[in-house]
Amino acid sequence: HGRVCMLAVLGMLVPEVITLPGREFSAIAAHDAGVTSGAMSQMLLWIGILETVALIGTMQMLNGSGRKPGDFGFDPLNFGTGKDAVRLQVAEIKNGRLAMLAFSGMITGAALSGNGFPFIYS
Repeated sequence: HGRVCMLAVLGMLVPEVITLPGREFSAIAAHDAGVTSGAMSQMLLWIGILETVALIGTMQMLNGSGRKPGDFGFDPLNFGTGKDAVRLQVAEIKNGRLAMLAFSGMITGAALSGNGFPFIYS
């Protein structure tokens, strides 16, 4: 959840700073446009497929394979090895927790105020 929320916070901030011509949406308006165009259904389909594939690794972990949660075996820069590996894992967990709180606040502020960044009433 932490990794997803880190991407979600980025996805809330970047469109407020960088806009494409003809695509000036707030976060809530972009969500509503995605729902009406059917893009959210497509996202649900692909995320569902991804979660189904990830379920295989989860089942292996629960059956005692020695696999750790969140370890998908993808580490091209070798951050998971060496003396800083534990520190980086703790930093990722802490940043993920902060991102979960940040995204919760951002989406609540955007829904209540109807405004974009900085998500406050005007």
